Amino acid sequence: MQFLAPFSLVFSLIIPVIIVFYLLKQKKQQQTVSSTMLWQKALADTISQTPWQKLRRNLLLFIQLLLALLLVWALTRPFFVREQQAGASFILLVDTSTSMMSKEEGGTRMELAKAEAEKLIKAQSNGTKFTLIGVGSVPEILANQVDRQEVLNKLQGIQTGYQEGNLDNTLSLVSALLEKGTMASVIFYSDGGVILPEGPVGVKEFQYKRIGTREDNLAIGAFSWRDGPEGAVAMTRIDNYGAEEQEVTVNLLSEGKTLDVQAVKVEPGKPGYLFWPVPKQTSYLEARIEEKDALDVDNIAWLVPHKNDLSKVLLVTEGDSFLEQVLKLNPLLEVHKVKAEGYSGVKDKYDLYVFDGFWPEKPPEGQLLVFNPPASSGLSGEKEGSVTEKLQPALEQPLLDHVSWADVHVAKSKDLKLPTDGQALLKSGERTMLAIGKVDRVRAAIFGFDLHQSDLPLRAAFPILIQNLTNWLLPGVNPTETLVKIGTPWELSVRPQVDEVNLYQPDGQKIPLAPPFPIIKATDKFSPGLYKLEQVSKGEKELSPIAVNYSSPQESQVKPVVHLLLGKKDLNVEVGTNVVWEFWPWVVLMVLLLLAVEWWVYLCGH
Repeated sequence: MQFLAPFSLVFSLIIPVIIVFYLLKQKKQQQTVSSTMLWQKALADTISQTPWQKLRRNLLLFIQLLLALLLVWALTRPFFVREQQAGASFILLVDTSTSMMSKEEGGTRMELAKAEAEKLIKAQSNGTKFTLIGVGSVPEILANQVDRQEVLNKLQGIQTGYQEGNLDNTLSLVSALLEKGTMASVIFYSDGGVILPEGPVGVKEFQYKRIGTREDNLAIGAFSWRDGPEGAVAMTRIDNYGAEEQEVTVNLLSEGKTLDVQAVKVEPGKPGYLFWPVPKQTSYLEARIEEKDALDVDNIAWLVPHKNDLSKVLLVTEGDSFLEQVLKLNPLLEVHKVKAEGYSGVKDKYDLYVFDGFWPEKPPEGQLLVFNPPASSGLSGEKEGSVTEKLQPALEQPLLDHVSWADVHVAKSKDLKLPTDGQALLKSGERTMLAIGKVDRVRAAIFGFDLHQSDLPLRAAFPILIQNLTNWLLPGVNPTETLVKIGTPWELSVRPQVDEVNLYQPDGQKIPLAPPFPIIKATDKFSPGLYKLEQVSKGEKELSPIAVNYSSPQESQVKPVVHLLLGKKDLNVEVGTNVVWEFWPWVVLMVLLLLAVEWWVYLCGH
C-alpha cells in the first residue's frame, strides 16, 4: 500500500486532543434541590481542585478515536498498484525471437515475459477474454478469445525460436482481428529488438512492456575460408554489441579436439578479426567464444572447408568442337572425348555421357545428354524433317531461363519420342525438338537435331542452355551448400541416381528426405550445429557435413529498446500495465457509518 498525500498524516494530531477532552473534569452546574443529604458523598469531589481525572473506559472515546484514524487515513489517499486494465478483452503479444533467449537475473527474458503476462491474466475478472500471439518472423496465433485458464496453459507452452521478430507483420494481423469488432487492449512483451512498421497502424490501445536490462553480448559475425599461397586460411569475425571494450578468447576445434586458441580486443560497435591456418584433410571447423555474455547461440559457428570433386563427362562425337568447348567452360566438369568406334574400349565410369549422333548397344548408368539420336535408340523417329514453323519454347520452364530462341534457326530435326516422365522444352508445330525425362532410371536431355543443322552454337543462348541442362542432369555439379544461415531456405544438392537421402541432426536424430528432387528445406525450425547429409546409392553410403549457423545483427543487439516507435507514436517503456487503485472513498463511507453508530451509542447512554 502506498499514499498519494502522506503529508496529511499531520492531521493525526487530533487524536491526542480527543483523549485530552476525556481527561478533563466536567464543570459542576448549580442546581436547587430539596435536601443535601444524598450529596454528602460527592463532597470529596468538590474539595479536590485538580482539573484532571483518570481516563476510564468509554465506548464513545474508542469510536471517536477510530473515526479520527479513518479520516486521517482517507486524507493520505492510500492506493494499491494492480495489474488491472479496463476492458473485457486483451491481445497479448509475446516476442519469440532469438534475443528473448538472453539470460537475465532470475532466468531468461522469455521466462520474465511469461511471468509478467501471467500476473496480468490472473488479475482479471472472470469472463475476460484473451488472445495470445507469438511474435516471430511470422505471427502465430496460439489462443484466440479464450478464458484465463486456457490462455495460461498456452502461455506456458510458448517457446523462443531461431528467428527475427517482426512486429510489422504481427500488427497487420492484430488490425485484421480488431476490424472484426473486437475491442481489446494490445500489450507487447518484448525487449524491443523487432522489425517495426514504418507507417501508422490501426491499433490504438497499444502498450509496450519492456523485458530485460542486459546489453553485453559478443557474436561470431562471420566464419569463412579461402585458399592462400600456403594453403587454406579460415577467418573469424567477432562483433561486440556491448558498451565496453572486451578481450575475447576464441577456440578453434575440429572433431572435438582443440586446434588453436587466439585472443583479440574488440571495441564496442566494431569487429575484430582472427585468422587460422586450416590443416589438410579437415572435415569441419568449429569456432567458440569462451567469454560469458547475455546470448549464447551466436557464440559458436561451424565451417566446412572443402571443395566438391569434379564430375567426369565423356563426350562421344566425330568432332563437334562447339560442343566440346562449351562443356569445358564449366570448371566443375572433367571432360573426356572419344570417337564412336572408340567407345567400346571405354572402361571407366562417368557421371555424364554426351552422345553426338551416337547410341550404344547398352545404355550406360550415367546421366545422358543426347544430340541427333539414331532410330535404334528408340528416342526419335527414323527420318529428319525440315523445320519450317516457328520455334516454340516451353513457357515458365526454369531450364530455359535466360535462353532466347528469337534468333535461333534449325534446318532439320527428328521428331522426338518423350521418355518416361518426359517434358517437351522446344517444339516446332507438332514436332518435339528438345525434351527431358528419364531413360532407364537415369536423367536424359535429348536434342532431335544435329548441331551442324542449326546456328544454335553461334548464339549466346547455347552456353547458357548447356549450363542449365548440365545443372539439371548433375545436381552435384553445383557447389554443395556447406554453410547455411538459419531461417533461409537451402537446397540440398545430391548426386544423380541416389535412392535415399537422409539428414542427421547434431544430436544424431535421423530425418528421412524423400524424392522428388531437388530437396529444399527451410532451416527456421532447426537449431545451430553441424548436420550430416547421407546419400545412399545402390547400398553405398556417402556422408558430407553441413554447417548450420545462427547470425543476426538484429537479434545479437540484445540491449532492450527504451522508446519503441510505432508509426509516429513514441511508446515509452514506463507505459505499462500497472494501474493505481485508490480506495479512500470506501474509507469515507466507513467513517459515515461509524458516525451513525456513535450517535446511536450517545442516545442510548442518555
